[in-house]
Amino acid sequence: MDTKLADLKLRPWLLRELNMIGYEVVGDMQHLPTAELLRIPGMGGHDWRKIAKALGREPFPDQKRR
Repeated sequence: MDTKLADLKLRPWLLRELNMIGYEVVGDMQHLPTAELLRIPGMGGHDWRKIAKALGREPFPDQKRR
């Protein structure tokens, strides 16, 4: 959980937004639910999947595997 957000290679404007909110490492966002994270301005699906993987969350928990 000590992975820095800069190491995830997020989009620069999203990284700047997350730093302005006060998030430096992935562990800082552990307490936020998925819906709240997706409401952050600039957060897109691709960036969310990177963050979810670093948090150890399943990005799509209800999706059926084929």
